[in-house]
Amino acid sequence: MNLKGKMLHPSVPVIFFETVPPAPGKEGAIEAVLDDVKKIRHLVDAVNLPEIRDETRHSERTYKFVPRVEPRVLGTQIRRELGTDVVINRVVVHESDQLSWFRETGERFGLEHAVLVGGESSRANYAGPSVLETAGQVRAAGLPWCLGGITIPSRTHEADRIRRKHAAGLKFFTTQVLFDSNDIVGLVQRLNSLEARIFLSFAPVSHPRDLDFLRWLGVDLPKDLDTFLLRSGPGGASCFDRSLDLAQRILMDVFDNLPPDPPLLGLNIEHINRRNFAGAVKMLDRLGDLYSSLVAARPNLA
Repeated sequence: MNLKGKMLHPSVPVIFFETVPPAPGKEGAIEAVLDDVKKIRHLVDAVNLPEIRDETRHSERTYKFVPRVEPRVLGTQIRRELGTDVVINRVVVHESDQLSWFRETGERFGLEHAVLVGGESSRANYAGPSVLETAGQVRAAGLPWCLGGITIPSRTHEADRIRRKHAAGLKFFTTQVLFDSNDIVGLVQRLNSLEARIFLSFAPVSHPRDLDFLRWLGVDLPKDLDTFLLRSGPGGASCFDRSLDLAQRILMDVFDNLPPDPPLLGLNIEHINRRNFAGAVKMLDRLGDLYSSLVAARPNLA
């Protein structure tokens, strides 16, 4: 079964591992990513490659922007050398002719799964099409892409946004990194009967700088998260241990509160920096087993 078939099959668990492409021209950087993928490819269905752009944030810049290798360049190498499926992210709003880009990427790079990403601000005027417009163009052209999108569970009217994008041809959605179950449980319940897959995203936290970076990226973090993850306590539990336990509880909360006809669910594990790769692999191993068992235990998902 190919990746698109897996994502649309109710009884099949689907797991992504998200890794950031390296800086271009850095000796051995791509080889290091390939080595990382070798370590986790038996645990995942696809590698998810974000597109990193230098966007203006409303908060003070605390991290220097580093250009990255194009996801499609790295993605085609991962597929060719490791035989692992790849999902690339494409920010569609910056160039007007997205259709040519998708044609070229399919024909030259051999890729056919993409997450469409819009602009940072709905108030900005961008040169390129929106996510909805891009999906419509790709579908009208008959290109064999399986398209997905990004979802922010805490955003107002998010379920309506997802349903509109699904109607435009998007088949799956990856959430923002989750640190609280309330919004995602509510969103999944409002997506009752939707025939799309929602990938629940988690990332390990091992240092205060991880939270600072996630906050700068715009991730919605609970106000008491710093205190919970960074406090010292009995038993010697580390910040990483607490973030892993929290992710496990959120995953279980979602499955414990599914609506009668839930959307398909997937798992997306991210490591937001090189320091957290080992932690992300540990999170992938534990949550992957838990997620697969939860899918198997839900006969109404089959």
